[in-house]
Amino acid sequence: MKSRLIIILLLGLLYSANLLAEEGIAWNSLSGEEQTLLNDFKDNWSELPAKRQQRLKKGASRWGQMSDEQREKAKQRMERWKSLDDEKKEKIKERFERFNSLTPEQQENIRKRHEWFKNQPEEKRKELRQRFQNMSPEEQAEFRKKRQAKRQNMKERMQNMSAEEREAFREKMKNMTPEERRRFFQQKNTDRTRTTDSKRAGRVTDSVRD
Repeated sequence: MKSRLIIILLLGLLYSANLLAEEGIAWNSLSGEEQTLLNDFKDNWSELPAKRQQRLKKGASRWGQMSDEQREKAKQRMERWKSLDDEKKEKIKERFERFNSLTPEQQENIRKRHEWFKNQPEEKRKELRQRFQNMSPEEQAEFRKKRQAKRQNMKERMQNMSAEEREAFREKMKNMTPEERRRFFQQKNTDRTRTTDSKRAGRVTDSVRD
């Protein structure tokens, strides 16, 4: 029972992005299954911070939707978690926090990349892992820096779009595979570089004429 509660907490952390802390949840508003799963919290439920109530509810809801096979895998992941040292656990917690700080669109992209990775042949997965592990710490840092810059650039582009454009863009991204999205953004970067080079060439030409 204790292990299941820990799993529910972790599920809540993973699937509870952008929760509003001020929105508390009444115990009686939980479904019967959620109340059963969270019964250990019943007596002090009203004293829990609103955000934790939301995470617990989300985790219980997620657990309730899982098949027996998915629950068994979650338990296995929990056992692996318990076997980790404190340093590795802290790193995983930091990744959870970074994930929860992302926009829903960014989180969905990460989930899709993860699904894409899982569906690759074992040899391909090994090759991708090895490629990253063979990078020097500086190269790994640069890789992460570039990825973060791309996310920031995407966030700014989304902010500059109209509501209709954002919705159309989200739908387009949703229907793309990770590989199609990679090629799409690669082409965008190429086009942007060509535009920048063209502008620079134009400025040089103008300065020569002057």
